[in-house]
Amino acid sequence: MARTNTDTDSATQPSTADSPLGQAAAASTTNTTTTTRPPNKQAKVSASARTRPAIALETPVGAFPIAGINNASAAASSVADRPPPPSPVLPHKQANGSSLARSSQQYVSFNGIANGTVPSTNTANNNISNTNLNSIHAAGDTLTQQLNQHQQQQQAAPIRYSFAHRATNPPDAAASWKPTMSLEHISPGASPSTLATREMFAVREPLPAFYLEKNYVIRASLPRSFYMIMAQHNIKHCCVFDFPVGSKWWSELSGLRKSTYVDIRAENSLERWELHLKPSRDRSNIFGYICKHDYLANVINGQKMNLLNNRRLPLVLDLDDTLVRLIGNERTRYVSEADAMTVPTRIRKLRDGRQVVLTDHVEEFLEWACRFYEISVCSLGEQSYVDQVADVLDPLKSRIRGLKYSARQEYDFLNPVVVAPAPAAPAPGAQPNGQTDATTSSSSIPVSIAASASTAAATTATAATPSSPVSVTGLSTAAITAAAIAATQPPTPPKDLLSLYAFCAANKPPTDGLPDIGTGFSLPLILDDLTQMWPPDQHDNVIVVKEQRGASVWTVNLFPMVQHVLMAVHSEFFRAYDQWVQARHAAVASITISGGGGAAVPPTAGISGSDASVGGAIDFTATTAAKTAFLNMPIPSPIGCYKDWLRASL
Repeated sequence: MARTNTDTDSATQPSTADSPLGQAAAASTTNTTTTTRPPNKQAKVSASARTRPAIALETPVGAFPIAGINNASAAASSVADRPPPPSPVLPHKQANGSSLARSSQQYVSFNGIANGTVPSTNTANNNISNTNLNSIHAAGDTLTQQLNQHQQQQQAAPIRYSFAHRATNPPDAAASWKPTMSLEHISPGASPSTLATREMFAVREPLPAFYLEKNYVIRASLPRSFYMIMAQHNIKHCCVFDFPVGSKWWSELSGLRKSTYVDIRAENSLERWELHLKPSRDRSNIFGYICKHDYLANVINGQKMNLLNNRRLPLVLDLDDTLVRLIGNERTRYVSEADAMTVPTRIRKLRDGRQVVLTDHVEEFLEWACRFYEISVCSLGEQSYVDQVADVLDPLKSRIRGLKYSARQEYDFLNPVVVAPAPAAPAPGAQPNGQTDATTSSSSIPVSIAASASTAAATTATAATPSSPVSVTGLSTAAITAAAIAATQPPTPPKDLLSLYAFCAANKPPTDGLPDIGTGFSLPLILDDLTQMWPPDQHDNVIVVKEQRGASVWTVNLFPMVQHVLMAVHSEFFRAYDQWVQARHAAVASITISGGGGAAVPPTAGISGSDASVGGAIDFTATTAAKTAFLNMPIPSPIGCYKDWLRASL
């Protein structure tokens, strides 16, 4: 069977060697060479015509339970991991051994003689009273109910299925598995959706057999960084579902390029397995990926720790009006062709024929920054534009080692173009009162309301044209008023650090009970000329850069001004980080109980889920001077270092 092509997330990612699915090893993202992933072909089911729905808030946003969160109780967990009970053995024959079906007109016969066939001899011994017949009626009806209940149980019973090669599975498993996904956990009151399984595939990774159940509970809405991690580690999809047409929640998940997951029960396994569901961009398929919870958690945690161990910090660089600007004679944010010709050494030609002007000294800046930061780039332009500009800035693929992130689809989804059909034209000369007049005028007054993004935000899309206005021609006054009010509300930002770094949404708690570093949005820094393209809780991460005043041609003072700021932040952060790690090790050693009567041996690394009990057990209730001193220390963060630098500078 031909595998349905997977939905390719268009953000380009670093290439990573294949990892065993069950191995709990963290993969480094800092020492890999960035390669451009060619987009896969579209799934074989064409997308139907669709309209973008209004955005509905969902809770929690981006929440991913790494350890402890959303975990069921021990009792529930033990039940979930237990194989299903064997099917009850019900009698399939009647009391006299006949295999005829029981009905209200067919009674149980005795002594091997059916009703209505009583012989002339021994008649008295075979007469059955009306009371006995009524009892037989009741017995037949009871057995009929039991058979119906058994059939219902068989329909709801989980299907044992193995995704291993040459595994023996029920022939109709794929067709009969139609799981119902409940949204009560993240969106109370939302209607559940039933997914129709189209295909199921064998995978090469050693997976246990799973029980495909009828009902599941959606656990969280995950940012697309989770899917990117699975793609980097070569986790292939093993099943494909039809997209639930008309489902608002799944449409939003597709428009925002998110995924979700449910817990799936493995046979003879106490480990937690998850089925991640990723809607395709064309809203025709939902792809399923099976992954072990601990494996994904360790990979996400390993990305953060690899950065810190290599003494690098995550840095996101906006492309448009920060690193480059398109050349054109449009009246928006372009460098005119005449001005561009005055700086020919800064002009670069893209593969599609367009040209850009580089920020002055941008190549020197990138060459320096890649030594201290893991650089990712982002834009509201299409993915092809992001890839082309990245190739111009980093032709040797040695500077931009992070993601190449296009937020164009999110921008388009959050700023839909809604065109209302024009009303039918009135008859010539017709008036509202039914009379006629020689003067004929149009009965519809076009009203245009700009989309919810600012003009500057639209022009930063560069590769794509600014968003079209929302046409409300022919709508009622109430509808026009509602649209006008909606246009004044703050737009939902299309860019998001969660789409780049999964460790911003998920952190594996340390086993020693002490605070961890790098939780939430405390690690990444952003270089952008606008803050409103990012969520409000990420504005502190943005170092705003502006066009250099007095310059004859557009440029940004990246080098040496921004370079000086980033160098100061990096130096101060790792100075504080080294002190923090040393104090943490001392605190762990002070609350570690030696297992052999000797001195406690502190763990080699006591952060982010490391096994702190290497040298002995942890006394979580102990209060020591080292522990108190550590808890009183501020947790280092690049954002805090940047704010301290600003205070000192001012």
